[in-house]
Amino acid sequence: MSLVKHEKLSPFVEFLGVEIVHQGDDRVATLLPPQTVLQNRKGDIHGGVLATLLDTTLGMAARGGMEEQAASSTLSLTVNYLSPARGELLCNARCVRRGRSIRFVEGQVTDNRGEVVATAIATFKVFATNNKSADRPRSGLVE
Repeated sequence: MSLVKHEKLSPFVEFLGVEIVHQGDDRVATLLPPQTVLQNRKGDIHGGVLATLLDTTLGMAARGGMEEQAASSTLSLTVNYLSPARGELLCNARCVRRGRSIRFVEGQVTDNRGEVVATAIATFKVFATNNKSADRPRSGLVE
């Protein structure tokens, strides 16, 4: 079972301008076009934007091979910033291990020169959205 060809992105990620380039059972690629509004004071893409791009893309790879109605929650995300990011950015992610409900994923962001500007490893909890609400991760907030 594969994901739908193009998974719906969250409104925040759509606002950033992220585009899905490839989506397979264990690999996902996304593209972030350059935008001045995403830059820090030095003109580089803000580190938080890179972390969001990685978290989003790695999460999609974690859900690969699941039913169309699948969701995930980030349990851990470690980002390594290797060099300033400028211009168009490509994020590639690969699910390296699939447990029943826990997935381990790695990814990297490259700039338009092919230079790796950031890498990440992450752990995700995955679940079907049609499960009972008791099976879903809780926010910790009192309802």
